[in-house]
Order: sequence, then structure tokens, then C-alpha cells
Amino acid sequence: MMTKPASQISYHNYYTGARVYPYDWQLKLQKGSYFRIVTEYYPTVYGVILETLSEKGYFRVQAYSERIPYGHKAILCIVEPTRILTQQEFEEARTRHWNTVEGEVQ
Repeated sequence: MMTKPASQISYHNYYTGARVYPYDWQLKLQKGSYFRIVTEYYPTVYGVILETLSEKGYFRVQAYSERIPYGHKAILCIVEPTRILTQQEFEEARTRHWNTVEGEVQ
């Protein structure tokens, strides 16, 4: 039996190429939320949501990674984060220069 998706709107995930529905926890993303994106092909991305855009499910963010340690502004789709972070977890990642830690919860 299929369960009803948390949202009736599906989105294209840039990192996976799939069209998917957001999970309940992704629907909680809002201005000020910290997040992480872990993928197979890119370095881990850490970010903070700066504002909600007028198009539902999209945000303007400041994103960081090992490749872009000083960050850059970008557009984020609600289905791309793989985990919401606390501010403390985000700051710990910053002190590691955006490197991931072996055994870290994805």
C-alpha cells in the first residue's frame, strides 16, 4: 500500500536527478534553518537558509563546502538537503573547514 506523500508537489532534486516529494522533516525548512547535503559525487555541502522565495519549495541560501570554504549564495530546492543541522553542528563543521567526520550521522 502506498502512503500519501507529505506534500502533493514533487520537485526535481539537482543532486540525484530524480523527481521526488519532500519528506515531513524537509517541509520544516525555513529562514534560519541549517542543513547539510551529502551526495556520492560532490563534497558535503553545509548551508543556512537566508530567505524563502516566492516559488514554493525554494530558498535563497548561503552554502559552504571544502571546495567553497568562504561560501556562496545559491538557490536550494526543498528536496535537496539530506539532514537538518543545529546551529552548533553547523559551527562545528565550520571549525573543521567543512570537512566531514568519519562515522558522522548522514
